[in-house]
Amino acid sequence: MIKIYRADTALLSDEESVLKKLVFLDDVRRQKVWQCRNLEDKKRSLLAGYLIQAGAKEWMTEEGGLQRNAKPLSLSYVYSEYGKPYLKGKENLYFNISHSRNYVVCAFSNQEVGIDIQVHRKGKGNIVRRFFPPEDQQLMERLVREGADPERIFFRMWAVKEAYMKLTGEGMRQGLDQSVIEMENRKREGHKELFRQGKIRKKSEKSEDAYFNIYEEYDNMNKYSMAVCSYAPLDDVQEKEISL
Repeated sequence: MIKIYRADTALLSDEESVLKKLVFLDDVRRQKVWQCRNLEDKKRSLLAGYLIQAGAKEWMTEEGGLQRNAKPLSLSYVYSEYGKPYLKGKENLYFNISHSRNYVVCAFSNQEVGIDIQVHRKGKGNIVRRFFPPEDQQLMERLVREGADPERIFFRMWAVKEAYMKLTGEGMRQGLDQSVIEMENRKREGHKELFRQGKIRKKSEKSEDAYFNIYEEYDNMNKYSMAVCSYAPLDDVQEKEISL
């Protein structure tokens, strides 16, 4: 099972609202908020900590070890070789965070998980030609020939790539050109066909296939592509909007 929690920075109107919510965070996340220099970064950092609290509480409550209204949890963290965070003492509980523009998202699972969200911005198509492997370039070109919107396809593929690099824990050290996307379960929308699910794997070794799902989110002004990635088939993914 994977649970995706998301929140909008519009929930926090000003610096005062951020400061008031710090009491709901663990000490590590509170310190991260203090280290942010501008208001928007503080909002995103605070919401990341808040979503970690929300996800951990809900997971632990369902396991019968916590009352749902307990707050905040006193969480501590350990880090992988490349800096991927884990909850100390929670060997069967994994999480991953991403944010873009106004949205912050956090995925929780009972196994390794990666998540990424990307706001749609103009002028990013050259990233495909510069950094994606030929297989992915050909996939995008074919979908565009079939009528898909190039911008929409690009941000879906980019989110999948980033979610996979966060799943493996290697981050950008892995490189966008070191993995290949395999599209599955295409869905027709009008005369266009888009991919929503599939597999991704490393090119240079006999690596284990990972599975991904793609979602689209919207706020008042922006469109986002979000991808979640796991080594297990994504048969049970739940989304939840969090309010403060």
